[in-house]
Amino acid sequence: MKRIAIVSSFAESCGNAYFTQILVNSMRRLGYHVECLGLNLLLTQSTSRAIRARADEHIDEICARLKTFDGVNIQFESGLYGSLPGDILRRARKLIDANPNTSITLHSPRLLSETATQREAIKMALRLSFKRALQLYVEPLRQNIPMRINHRLIRYLKQRNINIIVHTLRAREQIEMYHNYRNVAVHPLKIVDDYTEIKPDLMDAIRRKYRFGKEVKIIGMFGFINEYKGHTLAIKALAGLPRNYKLLLFGRQHPQTIRKNEPVSHYTHLLQAKIEEAKLEDRVFFMGEYEHEAFVSLVAAVDVVWLPYVENGQDGSGIASIAFDVSECVLCSSSFAFDEMFRLLPHYDNYMRFDIGNYMELASKTCNFLPITPAAGRSAQPVFSTDSQAELYVRLSLGEPLHETMACDVDALPAT
Repeated sequence: MKRIAIVSSFAESCGNAYFTQILVNSMRRLGYHVECLGLNLLLTQSTSRAIRARADEHIDEICARLKTFDGVNIQFESGLYGSLPGDILRRARKLIDANPNTSITLHSPRLLSETATQREAIKMALRLSFKRALQLYVEPLRQNIPMRINHRLIRYLKQRNINIIVHTLRAREQIEMYHNYRNVAVHPLKIVDDYTEIKPDLMDAIRRKYRFGKEVKIIGMFGFINEYKGHTLAIKALAGLPRNYKLLLFGRQHPQTIRKNEPVSHYTHLLQAKIEEAKLEDRVFFMGEYEHEAFVSLVAAVDVVWLPYVENGQDGSGIASIAFDVSECVLCSSSFAFDEMFRLLPHYDNYMRFDIGNYMELASKTCNFLPITPAAGRSAQPVFSTDSQAELYVRLSLGEPLHETMACDVDALPAT
C-alpha cells in the first residue's frame, strides 16, 4: 500500500486543519495509507529567537519523516510556517526538498497587487491630502508581504518542477502569466461528501431551547469570527428586516487572535457594541463552535446562509463550499472569490449575490429571494467532488505528471 504524507496544521482549530481532515479521510477511502504530519504552530509562529530555532528543528524532524513516504502534499498558508518571511520561505523550501514526489497546495496564491487603493492614494496626493495619501500608500505595502512570499515560493517550485494545486482558474492563470509555469492543477475546495448525513435534530433542539416559534426565520453565519466575514454589515442588514428574522453566529474567535490578558477581542467588543446600539440583543445570538457533522447539518437547516465577505484576496472558502452544497438559500457578496467559484461550479441554483457592503440590498434580497437559474447547456461542465479531489491529490503527490492525471479537465471553461 502506497504511503502519502500531508503536512498541515492538522491538530489545530483552523480552516486548514478542517479541510485536511476531510482530505485525509477521502484519500484513505481510495485505498492509500495517508498520514498528516502536523505543524506545531506554537513553535512555527513564534518570533522569539530561541523558539524560532526550535521551530527549525521541528521542521527538520518533519523532513526526516517525509523521506520515508512514497509521496507528500504540503498544505501552504504562509502564516502556518512562520511570522517572518525569511522563516516561512526557508522552512517551506526544506519541506519541498525532503521528498522527490511532492505536491503543494497554495490556498492563497495571490500574485497581483490591489490597484484601487493605489489609485485612491494618487487622487488624495493630487488634492494635497498628503497624510491620507501616505496611509493609502503604506497599507498595501504591508498587505503585499504575502504576495511577495508567493512570488518567491513559486519561483522555487518552478525550479524544482513541483506539482501545484490551486482552487481557482484565476490563480492558475496568474501563475502562468507571471512565472510561465504550467504544472498547476485546479480543483475547488470540496468539503461535503456522499457519506455526510444531514440531521435536523440539532436545529430542532435549538429552536426549542431558544423558544423560536414556527414564524421565526433563522439566518446563519458560519466559521471563525473574523472581520472579513462581514458581521458588522450583517447586523446593519438585520436591523432592516422584520423582527421574526434572527441572526445566529455559529463559530468562535479564531484561536490565533487570542491575546494574553485581553478580556475581550477588539472585534468581538465591536460587534457587541453594534448589537447593543441597534437594540438587537434579542435577535443576534453567538452560538459557539460545533464539530464537523453537526456544523454541516446546521448549515443545511438554517433558513438562509449569509456570506457577506469583504474582498481580502482569498481564493477559497470552506464555509462557502459547504453552504452551496447543502443550503437551499445562500446570499453571498460580490467578492472575487465567489466569482471564481462560479466559474468552476456554474450549476448552483441556490444563491443570490449583492454588492460588498450594501446592507440594504442584502436585507431586501433576504426577504425576496429569487435564486439564480443556471444557463442551459451547463450539464457538460466538469463535476468536482471530494472523490475527484482525493484522486487528484493522490496522483500529484505520488509524482505523476500533471497532464497524465485523471483530474477534472477545466481547460475548456471560459476565461474572465
